[in-house]
Amino acid sequence: MPSVSLPLMTIAPGQSVRITPTDVSSFVRLEQCERFLRFRLAERSGVRFMDDYGVAPQRLEPLLSLSGREFEEGVEKDIAGKVRAVHYATKYSGDHDRPANNAEVVAEVKSLPAGQTVVLFQARLHVEVEGWLLRGDVDVLRFEQDDEGRLQILIADMKSTAEVKVEHRLQIAFYAVMLERLLTDNGVKWHDVQIGILFRPPTAPTTEQEVEVLPPLREAATTWFKLDAVLLEVVADQEANRRSARDLVTAPDSTARRIATADFGSLPYCLSYKCDGCLYNEWCMKDSAEREDLSLLPFMTGVEKEALRRAGVTTLQTRVLHLLR
Repeated sequence: MPSVSLPLMTIAPGQSVRITPTDVSSFVRLEQCERFLRFRLAERSGVRFMDDYGVAPQRLEPLLSLSGREFEEGVEKDIAGKVRAVHYATKYSGDHDRPANNAEVVAEVKSLPAGQTVVLFQARLHVEVEGWLLRGDVDVLRFEQDDEGRLQILIADMKSTAEVKVEHRLQIAFYAVMLERLLTDNGVKWHDVQIGILFRPPTAPTTEQEVEVLPPLREAATTWFKLDAVLLEVVADQEANRRSARDLVTAPDSTARRIATADFGSLPYCLSYKCDGCLYNEWCMKDSAEREDLSLLPFMTGVEKEALRRAGVTTLQTRVLHLLR
């Protein structure tokens, strides 16, 4: 029999729920698939459901993973050649289960002399925010104490892409929330916090891009990191992304909290091209086939599926009978 439900995730008072900024950015990339986020939250809470259902996660293609890692390593090497840097993943020999670097990050900030800069790579932060235990490895943290002792912070993510997307900005906004909470809890004050994305320039830019779009991005990369081979978008409207972070996760009535406690069978979903890049593709395909779910119909959208369900058409069989009437 298909396992079409996950155990209800009851969030008790005072209980923290695990989530990562990457989980949320993937949720947005997958067109806010509520099933995906519920799967991630359940897995973070230790609920087993993939092996028990006889399916396996669909991992990122090795070539895509290798391309991203090569880009990151190149940027890290260029930055480390120009300013004092600490690479925490290297420091802990790339151990997947390495501890959080909270204390080390705070110590670096507190010991930074006026007029000096330090860049931290792959700092692992574990921070509790409004009942959510947020965990993430931040690609780049740049701390600068100006000559007057004011702390300037830039939090950057590295993306092996030629275009910055909404989910990239949202992910880095979560890192800002995490870092600010960590510094506040440890009595560290700052003057300014900026967030940004380091990414590849387009291979064949248009004339308009060369004249209007790319120069400020190149200038930002040079100003902040003395880089000339990559682009840096410093996010202008941080508050919009911070509001999204609250709405999606940290607010009392957030989307994530609703999804975590909802009946799994009530969560809407549909199958489309987006599922090709989802960890849980095999689970949903098997589940949909065993239940003859409407999602198996080609080009079926979530809106169309919900309209059919309201009309009493819930499976492929009932759909056929409906057409034959």
